[in-house]
This record gives sequence, C-alpha cells and structure tokens, in this order.
Amino acid sequence: MEHRTLTGIFDSYGDAQRARDALVSEGIARERITLSAPQTADGIAAEAPGQTYENQVGEDRESVERGEFGSAMRSAVCAVSVDAGDEGDRIGAILESRGAREVTRPPL
Repeated sequence: MEHRTLTGIFDSYGDAQRARDALVSEGIARERITLSAPQTADGIAAEAPGQTYENQVGEDRESVERGEFGSAMRSAVCAVSVDAGDEGDRIGAILESRGAREVTRPPL
C-alpha cells in the first residue's frame, strides 16, 4: 500500500504555520493538513527527549521505518502532516521550500 501522508518536520512553530499557509495558498484543502502543537506544550511528551527505540537487534525493515519516523517526530518542534493523495512530490516540495528540516512518510 502506498503512503498518502507526508509529514514535514520543522524547527519552529512559525515555520510550520507558514508552511501550512503556503499549502493552502497553493490549493491544498485545509482539511487535509494537520499542524502539531510544539512538543513542549505536552508535558508528558517533553519528559523524554532524545529517546530512541530504533536499531534494535532482530528488527525487520518495517520496525526500523517505524523507529526512524518516531525519532524524527520526537526531534521536531512542530510537524505538518498532509494527506498528499497523488500530489506527494508537489506537497513535499512546498514543505521543503518553507523550511522543513525533513519530509517523511509515516510507516504503514
């Protein structure tokens, strides 16, 4: 199954907001876009920065991909996730042009 969601990892909430606004101005429906709150707004999530569970002995590729995605999300100040449909390349380019440190697809 092909991934339809793209997630841009941003170092500031302002950059993430500007990326969302750019997507909307490029014709992407606001309902397809999710903007995270800064991780520090969630006291529980902010308690264990930098923890990683990837690269464990005996992991299959799917587990590795999940670990990599989780690590990217934990390192983000904010994330913008978009239901990309068949517009993944265009949406990825918009996220990158607005300062995404990384554009990734969540594991299935």
